[in-house]
Amino acid sequence: MEGSGRHGFETDFILHVHRSLGRPNASEQRNSRTLIMQKTNASETAVAPRPPLATRPRSRQVDAGNLRGFEAAARLGSFTAAAEALALTQSALSRQIQTLEASVGVPLFLREGPRVRLSPAGEQFAAVVRQALHSLDAAVDGLRASQGRPKVQLTTFASLASQWLIPRLGEFQAVYPDIDIAVETFDSLSDLEHGGIDIAIRRLRRDNPLAQAAGTTYLFGEQITPVCSPALAQSGRALTSLETLPRCVWIDDVRIHSAPPIARANLQALSWGGWYAGLGLPQPEPLRWLRFNYTYQVIQAAVAGQGVAMGQIGLIRDLLAAGTLVTPVAQRVDAGYGYYLATRTGARPRPEVQAMLDWLQQQFAAWQAIAID
Repeated sequence: MEGSGRHGFETDFILHVHRSLGRPNASEQRNSRTLIMQKTNASETAVAPRPPLATRPRSRQVDAGNLRGFEAAARLGSFTAAAEALALTQSALSRQIQTLEASVGVPLFLREGPRVRLSPAGEQFAAVVRQALHSLDAAVDGLRASQGRPKVQLTTFASLASQWLIPRLGEFQAVYPDIDIAVETFDSLSDLEHGGIDIAIRRLRRDNPLAQAAGTTYLFGEQITPVCSPALAQSGRALTSLETLPRCVWIDDVRIHSAPPIARANLQALSWGGWYAGLGLPQPEPLRWLRFNYTYQVIQAAVAGQGVAMGQIGLIRDLLAAGTLVTPVAQRVDAGYGYYLATRTGARPRPEVQAMLDWLQQQFAAWQAIAID
């Protein structure tokens, strides 16, 4: 009986999809074939016209696994942004869309260079898919909420979790001891709409479509500048000008040289290359390089006096205010990124999620209020 309920939902959904696109369902196709056979038996000379192959209705059911990619691309207007939101490669998402279009038998998107927009049939289909996925997600939310203690699931990138979030979570737990917290860290962006995540703390380029998505709140912008330990700054190497900076070891992110093109460009914008580009200067070679694969490791090495790192002020305001790190030169560069707080749109309101959102807003406001030189 459990299986029949699931298959009944899928059958109703497939029928709804075909009707929304103006295509006959399987029952209508069988009735049509029966009528043709009856007419043929009544008159051997009557031959039912056979539609051209390209216009015959397709009977293959839609693969539900491709619907998430379609919905994300429809919502964001970009295959690239949709792939990033779902933690897929762009080619994998494109294959999903192509398979889906082959299944329904009509183009769902109009390609316009790097951007895409829904075709008229795609508009109809998107409305059906959104409603179906929303119903499924709401059902899952209800099931999760009915089990055990209240729980909030957050996602962010590893360095923010290490440098900022984890040291502060104890304050939230002291005020809300009955709320369980789950923190997941990913280098890629998680799909908030369908991944079971309640809240995401994101750092995005300001031109990323996700920065303007529903349920997303801008917190503050990112600036970058060289930082080092006070001991290194006072070591006699005269780290007080652009000319003297290359005399030191530079600490950097090793992924700049190994990440995929999009991720590599993002890393470069937040590193030495982005800083010199923001100043309109070529990047020189330092005394030597020291590289790590996470930003928080880069910062730890700078605190330990092992070299000069490119500091992301959004992550190290407290270290600068306390004098744990200092800025040997005055130039700061806007990296073109911002920090954002994002929530799942359309989710059933839950007091534990709202409590976490309110607390995060307060914490980020206090963070921005920290005065640095």
